[in-house]
Amino acid sequence: MGIVRKFILTICIIVFVVSAGVLAHYYWNGAKEQNALKSLGEMKTDREDMKTDQGTVIGKYVDLYLANNDIIGWVSIEDTKIDYPVMQTRQDNEYYLKRGFDKSKTSSGTPFMDAASDIFIPTDNFLIYGHHMNNGTMFHDLVKYDDYEFYQEHDIIKFDTIYKGGQGTYQVLAAGYSQIYPEGSSEFQYYQYAGITTEAQFYEYLNGVKALSAYETGVSAEYGDQLITLSTCAYHVDNGRFFVVAKRIDAKKMKPQ
Repeated sequence: MGIVRKFILTICIIVFVVSAGVLAHYYWNGAKEQNALKSLGEMKTDREDMKTDQGTVIGKYVDLYLANNDIIGWVSIEDTKIDYPVMQTRQDNEYYLKRGFDKSKTSSGTPFMDAASDIFIPTDNFLIYGHHMNNGTMFHDLVKYDDYEFYQEHDIIKFDTIYKGGQGTYQVLAAGYSQIYPEGSSEFQYYQYAGITTEAQFYEYLNGVKALSAYETGVSAEYGDQLITLSTCAYHVDNGRFFVVAKRIDAKKMKPQ
């Protein structure tokens, strides 16, 4: 009996050590990836604007653009860890799902804008995806908007395109849970509205996210307002998602120059 107990104890210790090692590696790797992204913030320095075929890159984003011209913007929410570059690759929509800013493979990826959203038209909604990392990085803090008090203290989202004329302050108007539905489902699917270009689509989307919102914000929007939607995974159901929608309040939508 003693031998059996020792054997079981040995197995338990091995399992514990292996699990602890895997967990430690996960958090170490996550911290490494987070530090790499933080260092990108230091690249936002005062420089002269730079003209490109797409538009005029604002001086503070020039070094980032030269390092990787897939960058199209920067998103941040005060007092959270959300302070990241936003990428976009139209030929491969999910390229940055598992890639860092330097294009190396990472588990946390880099926030990216849906290929159907266009900052140059611009489309009425900018849909941006980010991972919900268990170590608290990427869009992990987004699900905190499920709490009304958190929303009240963090009702502003900053999103700048890197191009002149695209800097903006956005006020949250809805936040809530959803999920990825099977093809053909009649349920409202917010993630299908990345490329809004008509008034009918705009109000269909606005009404849909308002209906899904965890609470009433008292904030609405009208056609002509620029919307931004941040989206991440949620674990309340299989293929769960959490979204936050905000409207630009410092000006009507402006086309980057």
